[in-house]
Amino acid sequence: MSRIWNNRLTRIIALIGCLMIGTGTVFANDIFEMIATGTVRASIVISEHQPLNFSEGGDLYQGVSKSVSIDEAGTGSFNIAAATGDNIQAQLLLPEYLWCATVGVKQRLVILFGATDAAWGDAGESDPELAAGVTVVDPTNLPTMTIAAGQTAVDLFLGGTVYPSATQKAGTYTASVVLSAWYEGD
Repeated sequence: MSRIWNNRLTRIIALIGCLMIGTGTVFANDIFEMIATGTVRASIVISEHQPLNFSEGGDLYQGVSKSVSIDEAGTGSFNIAAATGDNIQAQLLLPEYLWCATVGVKQRLVILFGATDAAWGDAGESDPELAAGVTVVDPTNLPTMTIAAGQTAVDLFLGGTVYPSATQKAGTYTASVVLSAWYEGD
């Protein structure tokens, strides 16, 4: 019996020893849960107020150039709607030519854009003559445009000059002006 007792006693002592070793060492652990957040800005929406129209006020004539400045009839205008107070970057893809859409006419009409053929403002007007505080800019290198507090958009105005040749065929000439805009990165 003493042998059995010794085996049991040895087991009990071993078990108590294990418990003491296992519970004798204390680890200090802590857990904290953090919340991750992010706010997505309102989508930028571009719309056209009016197309750039070189025939506003009269058609074009062979051999006679015609300009549309940013403060007269025929000025093209875009509206860029975005989040108030944000900075917007934009780029215009400007055509080199207008192409004739009239059946049987395969000609192009040269179009050029000068350093003062664009302007932008944040007054919400589609007409640059009515827009307060428009800033004249180079359409090939648009600056950062800031949407003023209390506003939700900026307007971009575009003019240019076309050069019909002396032998320019009659017809309607068109081309696309593409505007892309994005939020300036923080």
